[in-house]
Amino acid sequence: MQLPINEAFSGIFGSISLASWIFLIVPQLWENFRNQSAEGLSTLFLLIWLLGDICNLIGAVWARLLPTVVALGIYFCLVDFIMLAQLIYYNHYRSRKRYRLLRTRRTDHAAPGPADPLLPDTEDSRPAKHPAPGRRDSLSEAFSDDQSPKEAIRNAISVFLVLFVGTAGWFIAWRTGAWGPQGDIPDTEAPSGALVLGYASSFFYLTARLPQIYTNAKRKSCNGLSILFFILSTVGNLTYGASILSFSLEKNYLLKNTPWLLGSIGTLAQDFVIFGQFVYYRRPQIDHRG
Repeated sequence: MQLPINEAFSGIFGSISLASWIFLIVPQLWENFRNQSAEGLSTLFLLIWLLGDICNLIGAVWARLLPTVVALGIYFCLVDFIMLAQLIYYNHYRSRKRYRLLRTRRTDHAAPGPADPLLPDTEDSRPAKHPAPGRRDSLSEAFSDDQSPKEAIRNAISVFLVLFVGTAGWFIAWRTGAWGPQGDIPDTEAPSGALVLGYASSFFYLTARLPQIYTNAKRKSCNGLSILFFILSTVGNLTYGASILSFSLEKNYLLKNTPWLLGSIGTLAQDFVIFGQFVYYRRPQIDHRG
């Protein structure tokens, strides 16, 4: 059977979106592991995102949407649970363990004997150097400036690989018969319950990033966040919407998919706000005090 060009584009875009969401979790998980902390992530952001993904999955199955939409919905939920588990581990379990360890060390060093030096030259006694969230010392600033071009190149290569893997994955699935034409679109309306869930997921998606934007502004920093995480999120949302729109522009089809289009394309403006925060807070902060 000959493959219509619109279905080919829909399949390719859907496959790229799936690849984006598969790899999206890796840079943020690595960032958390490298910092041994997930303080950069807003817990409320992840919780609202999870609610949106649950509504999205149930609504997509109920409305009998494209298989790529359902597959993405399942993976979205899996990613959310993994990231929440890591956040709970680092921000709650590890932080309490670290607090108990520091408390024990302070107790051990609380009462020095007469022979102990007043200013012991040990690693534990030296004050830790933790620059304020909005400021950096000259050494770290120089390191950051030196790394920015390398980071940009790594991010560009990562996006290219996602596009390549997504396109190649669809082509292999098509040639092996694992993916085939969807046929004509049934001229039926989506169940009311599915549409309600779809619009609920859109609402959650459109509001999920607001706590993260607020957290960044409050900390005056995007430290602890991976910019590649949000770049791949943008690529995933763009291609997710494109996979729906390229399949058909028929009225009933578009009405049926409107909630999912809003939830994907509608979040792009907030992603660009976060990109702006990355750029703004990365600049050297000038102290205007006399």
